[in-house]
Amino acid sequence: PEISRLDRSDSTPKARIATAEPVTEPVSGGILRRLWSDPPTMDPHLTSDTTSAGIVVEIFSGLVTFDTELKLIPDIAESWSIDGGVVYTFNLREGVRFHNGNPVTAHDFKWSIERAANPSTASPVAETYLNDIVGAIDYMKGNASEISGVTVVDDRTLQITIDAPKAYFLAKLTYPTAFVLDKDVVQSGGRNWWIDNPIGTGPFELKEYRIGERLVLERSSTYYKSLAKLDNVIF
Repeated sequence: PEISRLDRSDSTPKARIATAEPVTEPVSGGILRRLWSDPPTMDPHLTSDTTSAGIVVEIFSGLVTFDTELKLIPDIAESWSIDGGVVYTFNLREGVRFHNGNPVTAHDFKWSIERAANPSTASPVAETYLNDIVGAIDYMKGNASEISGVTVVDDRTLQITIDAPKAYFLAKLTYPTAFVLDKDVVQSGGRNWWIDNPIGTGPFELKEYRIGERLVLERSSTYYKSLAKLDNVIF
């Protein structure tokens, strides 16, 4: 549009408005460049800040999530039922895989939730987001060998029991603390496994990370929902 000019008969600025063809379909491909800082972590279970979470949510995922209007929607769990307000039974999507090709099962979710709550993981937010689950506090205190309220029914069915009906419980599961991880990748990679091999299930995979310089995400071709439009995101 042209720069605004003053009409001499009036002190109100007048401007010509430029028109453009409306965009009716999302553009596919291309690179989005963003200013960002080095994330303190890309381990979902240790994430407690927005700098880390902004990248973690692109590489990893969990049972449920929020859409762009903050509506709770299915993610890896394609559906769920609630019995008595306390027993949540999640049915996992068929064919969901980690970026390395390993299948995602209910066993992976149980291991991941218990890993997040394990005292040795030292998650700063596990108690906040997982404390409603029956047996979670005992497990966090080292008084139990597993979280009794997390049960694997079969490979595609996970059951979580909480201590009382709570309308906000599902929303808590959208936070990275409840995201699923590949056990073998985490255990073989050591404390900083996420720097060299952050294998997740999200719409993007880590292509390159030069600490202090740049972090590059690449669209995952194996994502279980609609593939991302962008080819890459460079932070």
